[in-house]
Amino acid sequence: MGNRALTYEEEAQFRRFFKTRGDWEAKRDWAVMRALLTTGMRIQEFLSLTLGEAATAFREGYLFVPASRRKGEFCDLTVHLVGEAAQAFHDLIALRRVGNPLAGDEAPLVAGRFDKALTVRAFQLALKKWARAAGVDEEVSPHWFRHAFAVTVVESSTSENPIFMLARMSRLLGHRDARSCMRYLTMSRRSATGGAAELVAAAFPARGVRMTPARVRRAFERRAA
Repeated sequence: MGNRALTYEEEAQFRRFFKTRGDWEAKRDWAVMRALLTTGMRIQEFLSLTLGEAATAFREGYLFVPASRRKGEFCDLTVHLVGEAAQAFHDLIALRRVGNPLAGDEAPLVAGRFDKALTVRAFQLALKKWARAAGVDEEVSPHWFRHAFAVTVVESSTSENPIFMLARMSRLLGHRDARSCMRYLTMSRRSATGGAAELVAAAFPARGVRMTPARVRRAFERRAA
């Protein structure tokens, strides 16, 4: 059951649990979990963000991650910050500024010991601790949140066209080849044991679909210049 999506019930269990916690560490980790759940970002990419990058993203309404900072360095990622995604970024920025009022733009958004960037391993261990306390499967992985985001896109889609859904997921998740998103068509958030829908691979053409936000990249490069 390692490669699956966080279920709706598990999400509800986490939400109920974190309502009972007011300590800084719990607020930080829950904000990270909400960000992953509502953006679909990989944990490595998210923990690499600086305070300045997060503040700029919150102000402008979107986060741009260049291909050079992503797994495989194949394509850029644009994340739109609306609703709970924007609130999660807001909460992390606020927590960071309260925890260290002197933290500059280059400081990590999510800090661990000695004000250093929280490591992926440290977050994984914390996630398992929270899962145990909340009554969620302790095999939980940060990637379950990314999978949950993708499956939610599928389940909320008004189109039955697999090509359209895969192209949309490819853009939202930052995949170069939309075919890599096909597994999400057979996953489910209603059950931990697997998906409900079966769509054959032949339904998608052999060529990949690439959607690169060129205008967003140019804006990023102007800021970095």
